Amino acid sequence: MMPLLAVEHLSVEYRSRRGTVRAVDDVSFTIEPAEVVALVGESGSGKTSAALAVTRLLAEPPASVSGQALLNGADLLEMSSEALRGIRGRAVSYVFQEPAAALNPVLTIGEQLVEVIELHTEARGAAAQQTAAEWLARAGIPAADERLEAYPHEFSGGMQQRVCLAMALAARPSLLIADEPTTALDVTVQVQILRLLRDLQQALRLSVLLVSHDLMVVERIAHRVGVMSRGRLVEFGATAQVLQRPAHPYTQQLLRYRAMTAFPGTTTA
Repeated sequence: MMPLLAVEHLSVEYRSRRGTVRAVDDVSFTIEPAEVVALVGESGSGKTSAALAVTRLLAEPPASVSGQALLNGADLLEMSSEALRGIRGRAVSYVFQEPAAALNPVLTIGEQLVEVIELHTEARGAAAQQTAAEWLARAGIPAADERLEAYPHEFSGGMQQRVCLAMALAARPSLLIADEPTTALDVTVQVQILRLLRDLQQALRLSVLLVSHDLMVVERIAHRVGVMSRGRLVEFGATAQVLQRPAHPYTQQLLRYRAMTAFPGTTTA
């Protein structure tokens, strides 16, 4: 069976007056339907550049992207801009690590959700408004009908990220790309958002590309994990195998660091 997403020989270079930096170097991986694949590594490892490149969210120039990103066999990197607009938000959605920056501060939550729903689904008017409230509720926001009239600054960081999840999933995409979705939140809220993401992924049978530096997050939600270092995918496999029997020295180093910094009894389940 064809994978939902097949990334093949993906490379990303950034050009500047000082020269060229290869941030992603010949990276290949697949994501199956209803599977969570994580890219993990330290800051600067290339994991976010790889995720952004898949849906051409990197400005070209200064970025230069090569390789293939095949979504159901169609290469996202070769699509016209018009065709790609039909894919983003509908077939592939994105959740970023800074929810406050992802939301428009001068529009209500309802206006932003309804805009997404009307753009990518058949719902209009009152039906779109009702769908927006349903997705807010599904994302764990109480009194969803009333909160549609609120502005982003009236929500906590965790609630803002729940809104971003609702917006990303409202069009029922087949693939969600989540770039460090819990990093900007405190530990307790991180656990809540991670649990919500896992529950929604299972309920919707959603495929997820998760970008994270946190191996505890990866361990709890990912079926397979790829470890990135200096732009290269140095290890890739089933999560349990990679984290329990790491083959690459860099993965072993990450696991040693996690063991040194973990709090006793810490869990994200």
